[in-house]
Amino acid sequence: MLTEEGIIEKVYGNRATVLLRRSSACAHCESQGACEVADEKNMHVVLANELHAAVGDRVEISLPSHSLLKLSLVVYFVPVVALVIGAALGDAWSPLFDVKAATGAIIIGGVGLFGTYLLMKWMNRVARSRIEYRPRMTRIIDTEPLQPDDNKSDHTGDTFSTHSTPVPRTGQE
Repeated sequence: MLTEEGIIEKVYGNRATVLLRRSSACAHCESQGACEVADEKNMHVVLANELHAAVGDRVEISLPSHSLLKLSLVVYFVPVVALVIGAALGDAWSPLFDVKAATGAIIIGGVGLFGTYLLMKWMNRVARSRIEYRPRMTRIIDTEPLQPDDNKSDHTGDTFSTHSTPVPRTGQE
């Protein structure tokens, strides 16, 4: 199970926007240069708010590792295989179409890549509809710290103490 921590930024209905900061795993990733996350320090993810987390809560988000492995296989391995098979077929079939072997390999290899693009678009729709491929909030790590209230706190310098007790939210017990 792959896990990350994030902070709830917005809650609307049964969905929540979670702010994720770049983790230490990003620093060691070989795909850093091609990743949109590498350009920014933060990314936003919209998730089902099954835990009834509130704005400011720190939550754990998880994704089963087998799901990530399957999707990575489709994104990285299948296009390369399609390109190689397409190039080999283009090379073999080039005499049938009276074109040079290199031209046939490029054309059919390109068709193979385009086919994997269509496959990935379809798989994206399938993956979005299946719960096993969606990241989930698995637990609330920390709730938002209480802010000082002028009527109920002793404010001295940079610290404060609150005299009221927080009201527990429903759905967390």
